[in-house]
Amino acid sequence: MPLDTPTAGSPSTLIPGSNSLQSGYDALPRIVSVDDSTGCTLTKAHIKGLTPREFEDLSNKETDLARVIASAAEAKMLGVEERGLTALLTSSVQNIKPLINKVNVAEQSIILPYIQRRQRSVINANYFAISEGGTGTANYAGSHPSWPASGLAAGTGGSPSSSAQSGDWVVTVNLGGSDWASPISDIERYFLPGSYVVINHWSSAGAAVEVQFMVMGAIPNTSVTGVSQADVTLRPTGKDIPGIAGTFASDWAALSAGMKAKYEPATGVLQTVANNINDYEAWCRNQPTDLSVRLLVNWLQTTRESREVNEEYKDTLAAIMSGKVNPYLRSMVYQPLAEQNKLASKLSQDQWTRGVWFNQALNNQQTPETYMKLPGVHDPEDTNCTLEYKAQALGIKSLLREANRVTQAGTAGDALDLDKLMSDLYYLKRNREQDGTTVSVIDCMTDRMTSVKIFEAFNKYYKDRYGWEVHRNAQIGQTIEHNGIILFNYNVYDLPDIGCQLAVFHDPMFDDLLNVGAKFNLTADGGYDAQTLEDGTTQVFAGDNATADSDFNRFKATSRTLWLIDWSDVKIGVAGTNSVTRSQPHPEVDRLYSCRMDSVKRTFNLRSTKWTTMVDRPHRHLIIENFNDQVKIGNITV
Repeated sequence: MPLDTPTAGSPSTLIPGSNSLQSGYDALPRIVSVDDSTGCTLTKAHIKGLTPREFEDLSNKETDLARVIASAAEAKMLGVEERGLTALLTSSVQNIKPLINKVNVAEQSIILPYIQRRQRSVINANYFAISEGGTGTANYAGSHPSWPASGLAAGTGGSPSSSAQSGDWVVTVNLGGSDWASPISDIERYFLPGSYVVINHWSSAGAAVEVQFMVMGAIPNTSVTGVSQADVTLRPTGKDIPGIAGTFASDWAALSAGMKAKYEPATGVLQTVANNINDYEAWCRNQPTDLSVRLLVNWLQTTRESREVNEEYKDTLAAIMSGKVNPYLRSMVYQPLAEQNKLASKLSQDQWTRGVWFNQALNNQQTPETYMKLPGVHDPEDTNCTLEYKAQALGIKSLLREANRVTQAGTAGDALDLDKLMSDLYYLKRNREQDGTTVSVIDCMTDRMTSVKIFEAFNKYYKDRYGWEVHRNAQIGQTIEHNGIILFNYNVYDLPDIGCQLAVFHDPMFDDLLNVGAKFNLTADGGYDAQTLEDGTTQVFAGDNATADSDFNRFKATSRTLWLIDWSDVKIGVAGTNSVTRSQPHPEVDRLYSCRMDSVKRTFNLRSTKWTTMVDRPHRHLIIENFNDQVKIGNITV
């Protein structure tokens, strides 16, 4: 089934120009939006080009956010190529200034270098593993405030009982080893008396059976330290129970030994199902409503830029912002300052993009408990007056590494295993659908050569397994475009076993990282000579040629990566921006100019942005790294 083409929320600004080759140039940046409505996939992103009116309205509402977008707009007007990743990250800015806190230390008001937010997650407690079972006399009466002190009725027409009856079965349950289970505690709370469970297990006769029980009660089991367990007392129900003798004890006694064995699980999987309570029956037992109370800490970083401008540059830029002038008019193209600022803007954009991806903590003192040991920012007139403490915004990769969402294909750079990847994709799909979103496509980003290898592997895989040509299960050479500008390139593959598609994007950022170490001098016998780098240093591969080859391949493997990012969950928080213009000289105060009638003015525009990277739900993401130039699936390796 073909994918939907990317949609545009509104047409981009098309500023007419005298040069026909440049007419239709987009003067303001694009906003690329990925959210639940797009199925959390970039392939269905909403792409929108800002108009001058929208830009002006934005600046009136959100000054800080407008400045961030204005910097991107100026870079674009100067001719900086609009990269898809940078546009995607810039589009996700959010105002977090209300979350900033101050503390009073020694009669000084200090801005905290971090903000705290509650983590967004869904607690999953529907499936449990049975570790043991047996007849029991576990007293469950009154073990929970919502349970009656006298226990439950022993059966229809029976009298209240405070302990297990003949035929009741006690199982010890835990969360099991599922990747899908949430790490919750006090799981006995999830087994309310009167509710029902279904158990799948192997009976003592060696048959696979599925049986149903009514929950009589549950108490915590603390026999294993650090493992959340509960002893749950269950009463068999279902079509095998006679239900005519008046009491459950007599019903149970009427069953054969083989039938009783079906209701005596020692291991298996337990899942909770709905209760059966009539409106005339009392029921005030609250279902557990666990919420994630974990606080996320996001560290704030201030990034500075400076631009040298003159009056002509300022006037031309103002005209472009208002939509009156084409950015490529000769007045802008041939300004030396415009060319300098173009290079500076591109460098700033690329460095910021890499910071969003890879930033790490400033040092080991960057914690909420020890932040006051970080480098301080002091009043220039009073070094004893601390204004702030410097920290480093953590990049996406650092945040995911903390959550154990970064994995290696192998310690020595093994092949990328697509079978393992498809297993990971299943859990990503399940986690992303927890909020009710329908996920039909999962994105990954990598370099172009790995993208080609994945295509070759799937091409052979489809033929080998299904006897189909690749065009039946893949869409190759797809692009995301807006007004004729290609933002992303990708291929799409059907994964019938997972029930979704995999979109493999390739981006120049990943290519650049891989190409750094891709060119080394070959010796006559096939080994690698020492390579002199641009800074004058020398990279040497020690040992014989075989060792050199191995070292070289491992070096390249460390630069290969596969990013499976849910872009709807990634946000760039902007806590504030600042912009100051300084001009020199000042003839009225500078004695060098007191007797001069004119001077060449130099104007500097200083800008700063206080920002952080926010990832709310790490389980919706995965990074796979350190793999070689081979890709394998099944018995196929390319």
